[in-house]
Amino acid sequence: MINIIKTYFNIYFTEIIIGILVFSILIVLCSIFHVLFNSTSNPVIKKTIKKNANKIKYTKEFLKGVDGIDLNLNAENKKKAS
Repeated sequence: MINIIKTYFNIYFTEIIIGILVFSILIVLCSIFHVLFNSTSNPVIKKTIKKNANKIKYTKEFLKGVDGIDLNLNAENKKKAS
């Protein structure tokens, strides 16, 4: 029985490899279509960003070195400056 399997494996080796490749490509394509068609039915869940209540305290020497630079990086300050 094992000799028969070895013989068929040796004869049809390339066909077995091609069959496995085609089967794996079909699985990948089916999964891509599944994700594309099911993604529109689910609403997008947006995460809320919690604002950091703790303010960073800088030393006086550091503040002297970065005079004129917005250390808070707020979007509101950028709009006011423009």
